Formats: sequence, C-alpha cells, structure tokens
Amino acid sequence: MFKEETIMNEQIKKAIRQRARRAVSKDDLVRAVFDSFRSQQIELRNVSLEDMKSALVEAARAAREHNRVAA
Repeated sequence: MFKEETIMNEQIKKAIRQRARRAVSKDDLVRAVFDSFRSQQIELRNVSLEDMKSALVEAARAAREHNRVAA
C-alpha cells in the first residue's frame, strides 16, 4: 500500500494547539488550522486530506481540553 508523506510535525501541532485554545466557534478552529499551516509557509493545496483531518482533530482536542479546564 502506498504511504503518503506527512507534513504534520510537532512544531505544526503545537502551533495548531496554541491557536485552537482561543477558539470559540468551529470557524475559529478551522482558522487556527489554516493559519498554522500558513505560518509555517505550507501551501494549503499541498496538504493531504489525512494531514488536514489530523490537524482538525488536533485543534478540536486542544479546544475541548482548554474549555474543560476553564469551566
């Protein structure tokens, strides 16, 4: 089976988590992911579907954990 190369590294995940903690809506979560890729000079067209799904899951988890602690 073909293994697609991933661009998700710890630096990107950390940037996504930091931005996602400030999210108050789903749009904010998506913006956190896109802004994190852009800040790393990664062209969004070159991000695989698997990497995008993984980034969105990372953002959702960070926001959920932050909201649980803050409550």
